[in-house]
Amino acid sequence: MRRILNNLTFQVVVAIIVAVALGVLWPDGAKQMKPLGDMFINLVKMVVAPIIFLTIVLGIAKMGDMKKIGRVGGKAILYFELVTTFALIIGVLVAHLLHPGAGIDASKLDKGDISQYTKSGEEMDWPA
Repeated sequence: MRRILNNLTFQVVVAIIVAVALGVLWPDGAKQMKPLGDMFINLVKMVVAPIIFLTIVLGIAKMGDMKKIGRVGGKAILYFELVTTFALIIGVLVAHLLHPGAGIDASKLDKGDISQYTKSGEEMDWPA
């Protein structure tokens, strides 16, 4: 039992269940905790890039053999291309089947004042 309680996956699943229950049972309290959640997400975003970079660098440094590095790099690029292509296919199929945005009348949407953006755009000076 102690081994399960110390498992990170178990802890994350329990936290998700508790958060959903809190949102359903006490929505005002859950809304007040939004800054805490935003801070956690920002911390995760801040830590992910260095971890990935250091993992790759240390992995390459420990390999030693340049042929192995080339094979691993080739496999990584192939994996990236395949997964990206698969994700794009899924996105196109979902958009084709669900038609997101269908039925929205753009003329009834609130129109905001964009004069501040056009003014700052006119003030930009691009070097020749």
